[in-house]
Amino acid sequence: MSLRIVYGRAGSGKTRFIQQEIAEELKRQADGNPIFFIVPDQMSFSTEYRLSSAYGMTGMIRAQAVTFKRLAWRVLQEVGGISRKEVDTFGYRMLIRSLLEEHREDFQLFRRAAGKRGFTDQIEQLVKEFARYCVDCGEFTTIRSSLTEVGAPRTLLDKAADLELILAKIESRLGKVFVDSEGYLALLSEKIRHSAIIQSGHIYIDGFVSFTAREVEIISELMKYAKSVTIALPLDPQTSPNDEQALFYQASQTAQRLTEQARKEGVEVETPVHMPSPMRFNNKELAHVERHFDDYPIEKTTSEGHVSIVEASNRRAEIHAVARAIREQVRNGMRYKEIALLYRQPEIYDELINTIFPQYEIPYFISQKKSMLHHPLIEFSRSVLEAVLSNYSYEPVFRAVKTDLFFPEESVQRWRERSDILENFVLANGIYGERWFDDKRWFYKKYRGLEFHTGIQTDEELAAQTELHAVRDLVREPLARLKDKLETCTTGKDIAESLFLFVEEMDVYGKIQSLREREESEHRLLAATEHEQAWTQWIGVLDQFVLMFGDKKMELPAAVKILDEGFETLEFSRIPPSLDQVTVSKIDLARLMDIKSVFVIGANDGVLPRRIEQEGLLTDSDREWFAQVGFELAPTSRMRLMDETYMVYRAFTSASDLLTVSYPIADEEGKALLPSLYISKLQEMLGIETIPAVNDPEELLEASQLSYISHPRATLPYLASQLRGGHVTAEWRAVLAYYKEDPFWSSVIKRILEPVKPNVADPLREDITEPLYGIPISSSVSRVETYFSCPFAHYVTYGLKLEERSQYKLAPPAMGDLFHAAIKWISDEVNRLDVSWSSLTKKQCQELAKQAMDQLSPYFVNQILISSHRYRYIQHKLEGIIRQTAFMLSKHAKVTGFSPVALEVGFGPKEAIPPLDISLNRGRRMNIRGRIDRIDSTNIKGKPYIRVVDYKSSKQELELSDVYHGLSLQTFTYLDVALTHSERWLGEQAEPAGVLYFHMHNPMLKSSKLMTAEEVEDEMAKSFKMNGLVVEDPDLVYAMDEEIDGYSNIIPVRMNKKGEISRSQSKTVQKDDMETIRKFVRNKHQSAGNRILEGDTQITPYKVKEDTPCQFCSYRSICQFDPTDPEQTYHKLPALSSDKAVELIRKEMNADDTDETD
Repeated sequence: MSLRIVYGRAGSGKTRFIQQEIAEELKRQADGNPIFFIVPDQMSFSTEYRLSSAYGMTGMIRAQAVTFKRLAWRVLQEVGGISRKEVDTFGYRMLIRSLLEEHREDFQLFRRAAGKRGFTDQIEQLVKEFARYCVDCGEFTTIRSSLTEVGAPRTLLDKAADLELILAKIESRLGKVFVDSEGYLALLSEKIRHSAIIQSGHIYIDGFVSFTAREVEIISELMKYAKSVTIALPLDPQTSPNDEQALFYQASQTAQRLTEQARKEGVEVETPVHMPSPMRFNNKELAHVERHFDDYPIEKTTSEGHVSIVEASNRRAEIHAVARAIREQVRNGMRYKEIALLYRQPEIYDELINTIFPQYEIPYFISQKKSMLHHPLIEFSRSVLEAVLSNYSYEPVFRAVKTDLFFPEESVQRWRERSDILENFVLANGIYGERWFDDKRWFYKKYRGLEFHTGIQTDEELAAQTELHAVRDLVREPLARLKDKLETCTTGKDIAESLFLFVEEMDVYGKIQSLREREESEHRLLAATEHEQAWTQWIGVLDQFVLMFGDKKMELPAAVKILDEGFETLEFSRIPPSLDQVTVSKIDLARLMDIKSVFVIGANDGVLPRRIEQEGLLTDSDREWFAQVGFELAPTSRMRLMDETYMVYRAFTSASDLLTVSYPIADEEGKALLPSLYISKLQEMLGIETIPAVNDPEELLEASQLSYISHPRATLPYLASQLRGGHVTAEWRAVLAYYKEDPFWSSVIKRILEPVKPNVADPLREDITEPLYGIPISSSVSRVETYFSCPFAHYVTYGLKLEERSQYKLAPPAMGDLFHAAIKWISDEVNRLDVSWSSLTKKQCQELAKQAMDQLSPYFVNQILISSHRYRYIQHKLEGIIRQTAFMLSKHAKVTGFSPVALEVGFGPKEAIPPLDISLNRGRRMNIRGRIDRIDSTNIKGKPYIRVVDYKSSKQELELSDVYHGLSLQTFTYLDVALTHSERWLGEQAEPAGVLYFHMHNPMLKSSKLMTAEEVEDEMAKSFKMNGLVVEDPDLVYAMDEEIDGYSNIIPVRMNKKGEISRSQSKTVQKDDMETIRKFVRNKHQSAGNRILEGDTQITPYKVKEDTPCQFCSYRSICQFDPTDPEQTYHKLPALSSDKAVELIRKEMNADDTDETD
């Protein structure tokens, strides 16, 4: 029974001293009394490997490298207690979650937080902290009473009451049957006195700076009953245990505490072993850093090049610089296993390391654990449970589908493609809940407006429906069986069994094994081990769930929440796949041995030292209250900040030969980052300058660029940058020659040397355009307008036939279809009832609007308007628009001499009116199809006149400037068709009267004064004034608005007091100009058709003032149009006045007439 402390500064040989002593004892007697070498988790593998292979050893029996927990297992196996059922990390987390849910209403302070994500983790950390510091429920009751006596704040007392309740329930649930990880240490403390192996054994402890109260309790028992206890501590003999600012303050406190405890227990305290001189360092520079790290004023010396500071332009450049340095060190004879990389921010750096190190062929091992949440098995389990709970909502169902675990193993790729059809269908048709099982909803047909239900499925749609049904059944049927089973479950065991049987039915284990075999065949050993770990851990969660809740009555939602908490806890534990590789570790967890070169990356202000924030449920103030009543807990934020200095000291002194500290000066967004205070400290101590690391070596002097030539793959981007710059130095020309001569890289460099292709869409050959677009071209007015807006958008839409994914939502185009169909239905009903529009009352319009919506809503966008209460409300609002529109149409009918002669007039193939036929070059043709909302006519002085009215669900202006540029051709094309076929309705050829837009809406009037009913009616009428263009003829104007007096409330015209049209305040054109515009629009169609067949696909979106089609374009990610690039420009179009536009249209048409005459 003795205590011996081996102490010394970093690198003084404490670990080597202990290991050599153990090795000598093993050589002296291979099978004597047991030796236990207790180390932290992260040191256990390397310590055991070193003990069994170094110091002339080839193996061992007596000695074991253990953690405190493994020592507990060993002792409990001997003396009893190991038979208790273990509640592991995820079981413990699930237990806490269940307690929080059960007792939420009993909490005083935690009631609202108890259900929040992440709160379980905070409770778990705090409860484990209590266990480490020997605070059980009984102790906590005492603490709470003491806090009350000393007048602690009410918030802390409420918090203490809630924590006492949680501790009591955990202890009650665990009882004498279960044990958690911290419970093993409590049992170890109790059982050490009964252990023969401890009583006959020697104990060595290394790798710690301080110990928790529970660990001190265990060490105290070991000192009392083991033959000897030797503890290594990083300590300077000059450090006072009372100097809180000292570098070795914690270790000094630990040594003092253990020594006092030994003397208190009557244990012999041997003379401490002091390791005075540093043994680790192979140069004076690193020894100087170690010796004077915390000295003030700073002790200076001259650098010998063993310490480097790298200033990188960003984190990517920083990791590239580290990779180049590692390659250089290995070329100079160092092994990868002798190099370590330490960092503070794995969430930032891991992805960069995983991307960049393989480019340099650097083997590495990241010791940071990775969550299992994204493994297919875990995602599949969580998603299917959520799918059942959420009644088959889209998100969880397709998260499960995308794991591929529903699909037969031999044809995964084919089923993936089918699942895309399923996902698109579900999104477009709003499939959820019982709709998954309503076969009537699984009719595959592309939605083409309200005629959707009257059309016939194409062969392509029939084939897609067959594929759709197959993949639907593959997903739907197993989920339905799982739901049926889960709905009959009453206990936790039933629920876990149902999930297991479902996974077994889907042959998930076999599929995971196949994934593992594939990873192994591709030599991805770490990834391969993850699949087996995932399965084992998944089984572990179910086992723990059954262990804790097997016989308990449970509702499915509560069980799923608890299971989800367990799944979230799962992490992959990693074992190095080889011995010769760079170690990558968090700076605070690293325990390095035999490392020659250390890279400390990300050394920025706020990172080293870390900006300490109060974390967890207990604040620093709370901890001080605990300390005031005599109970020790984990250190406060202030103490942890002081520990930061020691952590950085340990990192900087881990290497024997080389230290490189790097920091970026900007993050990924270009925001400035400041260097750590330790950067300036090293610079002042050693008198060294920073080494720049940049993304483009061209920024450096030619001599400095050589280090960027490191590995063929990684050097390629740098070479490409040099070649783009124009001036290529001799060194980079030599690199280029290497690539050209190398059999593998020659083909790669050939592609790089090709000129950078500008963002230009090459024109299509005519032998491609004809089969692509078809002859004759079957077109529409909107298609031609799209072409004039941007030829590339036309090519993508009508050539490649790309389209956005349809979703089950009410989009503006669909609402427009509904309004059109409703007005058409009302018009048909008016005709059927043999009444006129002008005779309709407001009440009749209301009734007709309701009847129209009742008739149409079941056929509108897959019954969306009757799918929920929200959409029922939207239906009511849409009905209001139709009602108001119908009423305003009736009011217009009362004061106009024009009357409808045709509604919803379709022209095109399979329509009563043939398409507008446009002749193109080389005898080719283009057929324009469309649908005219309304054609009105009147007869003036024996002549029939026609006007076209187009209903719009949003306000729209008719600008002749847009007509001239080809951006607005619809109304004039419709007028052309109406005039061409006017004899069909009127029996004779009609003349044009105008083109008008009618805005269908239900306006909200704004007024600063109270209006009378008549004023409201008048303002409402003004809001329905049609916009467009009419022929400049007073007789036509009066025919359109028989009550016009000044400004018309119906058409965009003002009459002056003389009864003449006020041209400056009206939108009118001469009759001849209307005919000219009609012909001009035909020419625009012709021009577009010819250019389309010539293969025009230019990325040239128009720009009129600030308006461009790019703002709402769906294809921006495809064309990558960048207006800031001088080589990419808009097709800038002038904004023309109406008079100027008419003048240009006349000029072009006159020129065409002259050409034809010639």
